[in-house]
Amino acid sequence: MWSISTILIIAIILLIWDGFKVVQQGKVAVLTIFGKFSRVLHPGLNLKIPFIERVFKVISIQNRSVELGFQAITSDQANVNFTAMLLYTVLDQREETIKKRCFQVH
Repeated sequence: MWSISTILIIAIILLIWDGFKVVQQGKVAVLTIFGKFSRVLHPGLNLKIPFIERVFKVISIQNRSVELGFQAITSDQANVNFTAMLLYTVLDQREETIKKRCFQVH
């Protein structure tokens, strides 16, 4: 049988465990309270309200690259292959911008 003190200790440990969030370098985390935007967590150790604030999405703010390949046929039936490298990054990482991007109304 579980004693009240054991249950209390387990509840306190769960509260402390859920109260911390580690965000990796090069990413930001979007927090919500009951589905509504709350705030943005930046890289490192962060505090959050246990069981109320939830991590909605983790967004990478690092430079990314994508290799794109195209193939075309010219008017004289010659095959032409193109390869391009696209490099993109997040320029505006303010809370307002992230809030707009994550919670757009379609």
